[in-house]
Order: sequence, then C-alpha cells, then structure tokens
Amino acid sequence: MRLRLFAAAMILVGSLFAADPGLLSLAIPNAQVIAGINLEQVRLSPFGQYLLSQGGPLPEKDLQKLIETTGFDPRRDLREILVSSDGQPGGNQVIALARGAFDIVRILEAARADGQTIDSYKGVSIIARAANGTLAFPDSTLAMIGNADAVHAAIDRISAPAALGPALALQVNELSTTEDVWFVSSAPISRFQPQAPGATGTGAGPFAMLNKAQQESGGLKFGANVVLNLQAVMPTGQDAAALAAVLKAFAGMGDLYFRDVYAPAGSLLKNLNVTSDGPVTKVSSSAPESLIEEMIKASHVSDTNTANNPQPRTHAAQPPALTPQRIRVGSKLQERKLLQHSEPVYPPLALQARISGVVHLNAIIGKDGTVENLTVASGHPLLVPAALEAVKQWLYQPTLLNGQPVEVVTQIEVNFALSQ
Repeated sequence: MRLRLFAAAMILVGSLFAADPGLLSLAIPNAQVIAGINLEQVRLSPFGQYLLSQGGPLPEKDLQKLIETTGFDPRRDLREILVSSDGQPGGNQVIALARGAFDIVRILEAARADGQTIDSYKGVSIIARAANGTLAFPDSTLAMIGNADAVHAAIDRISAPAALGPALALQVNELSTTEDVWFVSSAPISRFQPQAPGATGTGAGPFAMLNKAQQESGGLKFGANVVLNLQAVMPTGQDAAALAAVLKAFAGMGDLYFRDVYAPAGSLLKNLNVTSDGPVTKVSSSAPESLIEEMIKASHVSDTNTANNPQPRTHAAQPPALTPQRIRVGSKLQERKLLQHSEPVYPPLALQARISGVVHLNAIIGKDGTVENLTVASGHPLLVPAALEAVKQWLYQPTLLNGQPVEVVTQIEVNFALSQ
C-alpha cells in the first residue's frame, strides 16, 4: 500500500520539466514520445504552488502516511521528471525517471513492511511490484519506475549512456528551455486514443484527422498567465489547414460544450489562437493563473456537492405534487412527435475531408412544440453548426401531461452520412 502511494505520488506530480542531461541519457534510446516537467520552475509560480499543494489524486491522509513511513514528500522532494516511451501499443517500453531526494533506507523498510519483494540488479535496490511496475533507486537522487525490463535497461544505461536521435534531441532542448511542462511525440496519436465501440473511419471522433500528424509537440509555461503552445506537423499544407479549421470550429463552440458545466471554461476555449503555416498547425492560448485556479476549485466544489447532497427522499407526509412544468422524454419517443423538420446542409469542408458521424444535442422543447434551447452533447465540430441550424427549425407535437402542455427535455440525434 505504501509503495503504491509512493509510485502514484511520483507519477501524479509528473503530470505537472528543464531536461537534466543525466536523465536524458537514461531515456529509451529509440523513444518516439518524451515528456518532462521542471518542478523547480513550476514551484516559482503561485499557480504551480497551488497545484503541488493539492497532493494530486492522493487523499491528504494517504499523503501524510506516505511522508511518515518513507520520509518522501512529492510536493517538496521532486525536482524533475522525465518520461520516455517507444510509442508502441501495449506500453511495454515506458520508463519514468525522477530527480529528487529519496531516503532509500526508509523507502525499502516501508516496502518490506508492506510485503513487497526487494531485489537487486547490478547493485541497485529494486522494489518488485509486478502488477504496478517496478521501483529502482540507483542513488539517493534518482528513482525509476517502469516494468522490470525497462528498469533493468535504464540501469544498464547508467554505465553505457544512450543518446536520443538528433532531431528529437534538438526539439527536447528547445522545449525544455522555454517550457515548464513539455512533450514531443512522433508516434501516431491514434495509438493513444481510445476508440469508441463501433466507431470506424473518419467518423471515429472530432479530431480523427490528427491521426495524420507526423509529429506533435507543445508545452505549458507558468507565470502571471498560464501559456499553452501546441503544434502538429501534418503531411501537407492542406491537411494542416483542415486541422486548423476543425480546431477553430471546436473552439468557437466552447460555450455550447461547457455552458452547463462551467461557463468560463467555454470562454477560455473560445480564446484559442489557431493558425496553419505550411504543413504545421499551431495552437496557443493564455489565461490568468487565478482563472484556472478558480476553475479547478469550482470543479472540486461541484464534485463535493454532488457527493454530499444526494437527491432528497420523498416523504409520505408531503402534499401531492403539482403537475410538473417540464418532463424528460426519451429520444426515440420524442422523435415520433416530430411534425416538421429540415434536413441539415452538409458542410462543404466536412464533405471535402469525408467526415461523417452523429451529432448529439441536448434539447428543451417548449409547450408549443418549438425548440427553445439546444446544447451540444457530442459531435464533430465541423458538423455541429449545421445540425444546430437545422434542428432550430423543427416543430414537435406538444406534449400533454394530465391534459396540460409541458416542456420536454430530450436528446436529438442528427446523422451525417457520406454517399457512396
């Protein structure tokens, strides 16, 4: 248990690097994906301090237990983290390297007390955790996490350092000197995207064309504002322009996606700057640290309220309820009440990119059967505007409850199919 907390603490803070040459020499030589965090730099930012103070997914009691048993406090003792992978499905060749301060004696004692097996490889203490990876501590400033083969290979590289490919090394150097959190990937992004059941072809998701990307990179810089920079290298300038169009469409509808969740998040998304330059698509954004911190706190409050305030029970002593003004109706049942509808106009850019799929809309149907409110549940950004424009014109048979018209909450599906 204690070592699971230790591993989680390293990885969670690692989701928040300038690249240490010593860590880079231990990365997977044929890495296609490499990412890093400069935690010392992150700590200089008030927002970074706020993130680190949260302890990530570790509850406070578990974090305190970790500190008491191992002497390791991830908020204080980690300086840099570097993750590298060969980018292959299955993730067997992935190694996370951490530079920090580790009390190896206490960590090993905690592992033994927790029933973990302690091994040794070339004189390096290893905590064997077959189900959750392997921890190794070559010295009190270095920790490694990965499967046994990846950790052994990293230990071998201590005496025979490896070098990244020249192109990758150049990008790592550029990004790690300008960004606090950064990544570079030359693996197809489809390898990291979970595919929805039944999804095929270009209709698999809004950003399916990202699968064409030959390289993706980017980072975050903390300061008075949190600055995001991303870029994707596409096969052609036309592909880059098409990707930029999709991202602009998605960003432009931020309020439709987040209106019922957290309104400022939609505004933030709409402020994305998306451009294409030759085969490169670039995305940038800047937001005050205070706004992002407020968004995180708001999400925590929402989760807490949901957990602490379940739906109240109905007591028998209460008087009979009045006829509700609004009811929820299933999409198929509501579809039978459709009196008139207009077919959506297939967006030319979507046709050109051969994008198809279903747009799901959350709708409120008025007492008179007109569509009063629409928000987006899911759908390709290039298809959503056409779906919204068409559905706004639809008319339904009014829904009656106890002889009185009521509003209806339902979901509407708009299908965009390419002709053969």
